[in-house]
Amino acid sequence: MASSPCLRLRSGFLAEPGGAAGDGAWITAAYQQPFEAAAWNARFDASTPVEMIWDFHTELLHFYLDDAFSDGDMLFHDDTAPAAAYLPLLNAGWTHTASHWGSQHFRSPDGMAHLEHRYGTTDRNKPVWMLNMGYPSEPLWQASFTSRTPVTYVAAFTSSLVTEEPLTRAVSEVPFHTRHLARLASVPDRTPASKPAMPPAPPHNTAARTC
Repeated sequence: MASSPCLRLRSGFLAEPGGAAGDGAWITAAYQQPFEAAAWNARFDASTPVEMIWDFHTELLHFYLDDAFSDGDMLFHDDTAPAAAYLPLLNAGWTHTASHWGSQHFRSPDGMAHLEHRYGTTDRNKPVWMLNMGYPSEPLWQASFTSRTPVTYVAAFTSSLVTEEPLTRAVSEVPFHTRHLARLASVPDRTPASKPAMPPAPPHNTAARTC
């Protein structure tokens, strides 16, 4: 577990009791007072792609550090509209439906991902953003955010979810029953086109050099 110096942010991996090695969840929680109940928390299954957890934490750290030099408090107060979390999905071709019970549903074009936003829920301890990845009957991983999670951080996660930047994976790391959905991309060549020019050699006669 890691905590911020002010103890208002804590993040760590909680292993599943009696589960196999690696089973559990990554949980990040924010506290208005260090020894009170968490104001909000985000939960990611252990099998959630690490790049998405990284993007979520990067956005969180960015605003945490900014708060030290401003009067804002982006850990808890965010005026960002929920649409900021929806738009990355809609721009990526996800479908949208709304129910009469205070929830909205977003589904990926391949049907392998489903995000539910229960905007009518006011209980701060209950998740209101819930993402299921994989077949509905057998999710590969799940992620959730409770009601008071600033939308900015949810949007960082949904943006990461639909980015088209390739990920490096070995075949054994891709679940067998979803491998047919994977798209292959060539690894970008990061080698320089030519060797950089070497700096000129220093003069041999240093008698006239000044310090």
